[in-house]
Amino acid sequence: MNLQISRIDLRLPDRWCGWRPGDGPRVARRAAATLTTSPLAAARLRAQLEAVDRAVVEQHCRHVRAGAWVPDPSGDVLAALACELLAEAPDGPDAAAAYLGRVQRKIYRSRRRATRVAYHAATLREVPAGGAVVTLRSHGVQRHEVSWTVFPPRAAQAVELRFDTRSSARYEDLVAEAESIAHGLRVVLTDPTAPVGALLPARSSR
Repeated sequence: MNLQISRIDLRLPDRWCGWRPGDGPRVARRAAATLTTSPLAAARLRAQLEAVDRAVVEQHCRHVRAGAWVPDPSGDVLAALACELLAEAPDGPDAAAAYLGRVQRKIYRSRRRATRVAYHAATLREVPAGGAVVTLRSHGVQRHEVSWTVFPPRAAQAVELRFDTRSSARYEDLVAEAESIAHGLRVVLTDPTAPVGALLPARSSR
């Protein structure tokens, strides 16, 4: 049964802020007032959040949420989050395993040629919203990513939560933060053939 994802809820931990792509400037003003303690830090945070928002919008993907981690009042964004709907994702009960196969083939190819992208791990996991593939990789020594690609049961789409940071020292901390956010992901499914307003909660909504 190919249901459509009609709503995504992200439960972000403390010191995170989230918004819909394009709403960055408005959210930046509010976040600067609550997550910093000095005018200089507030100005720094506003500029960095607006930069994150522009980067997400300019990718022209199916991003439905953006976010940032500001672990201390200095106003520095340590990591960014982009939440995207993947329309061309495997479906069926083994969707996550099929997607893992795709990622493993990418890893194999990347190790056979010179590339700045280094994959550290790709594993299957389970979260309340469904089966998931977790991928850890780095772009050189300057940028590190962790991605959670979640496959809600019966859904025709997947949800990808992609986190990136330029802090090697805090990469393991980001991996832990990402896992917490993935476990808090909630989705609502809609049957496109059903009457308007008929929503079907995924397993995570129980």
